[in-house]
Amino acid sequence: MNTQITKIISKLILPKKTIKIKLLGDSITHGVGGTGFAQNGEHILYNYSRNPDGYCWAKMFKEYMESGYDCTVTNNACTGTTIEYIIDNFDKLVDTDDDIIICTIGTNNRHQYFADAPMHTKREHMENFYDNILKLNGLFKRAEKDVIFVANIPASSQNEKDGDNFRRLFHMNDVNDLYLKASAECGFPLISMYNLFYNYCEENGITVDSLLCDGLHPNDRGYDVMYSLIMKALGIARSVK
Repeated sequence: MNTQITKIISKLILPKKTIKIKLLGDSITHGVGGTGFAQNGEHILYNYSRNPDGYCWAKMFKEYMESGYDCTVTNNACTGTTIEYIIDNFDKLVDTDDDIIICTIGTNNRHQYFADAPMHTKREHMENFYDNILKLNGLFKRAEKDVIFVANIPASSQNEKDGDNFRRLFHMNDVNDLYLKASAECGFPLISMYNLFYNYCEENGITVDSLLCDGLHPNDRGYDVMYSLIMKALGIARSVK
């Protein structure tokens, strides 16, 4: 058990006030790929709205936490966004009274569009993302927020290839490793959902693709696995059904 995560999550036990949890991320936290995904909930920012009824790990997390703890969970994840989006809109996505932030971002930072040439080298692109992890962590520290970063799940081998209008400069394993390096440098708590998800597939004799609907976003079963793994990583005890 990560003692940093334990210290943060323990604030939910016998709290003196309602603890406010904020989820930040991209489409995988927004819930794309799960049954019933629709941006038909409360407005978040710009053209993004919440996905209140779609099947996803974030919805299961919200329902369980709010039913068993004195807390609220607000999902401000926005489909298709990058780490720069959170940095640029930090004060709009993070409220002054938020207590705990769970941030899962980086999936959409792997590529560079040809229209944004000159093209980066892999190292340049990785260095830029790494610097932005440090910058975002600095924003959380200055705002005095407890943050848990999550390195997201693996993508399929097909999804890791170049596209018609972009080059895939680094990959989901690189996202994980860059968070690992930043965590070691800055000391922030990190959940490697990448490794947990990959290991789950190996231990159960299934492919990563079997838990994805399109090579990137989880299907319902994949979201079940994500929910189970993140609850375990957070150390939250689930009640017996």
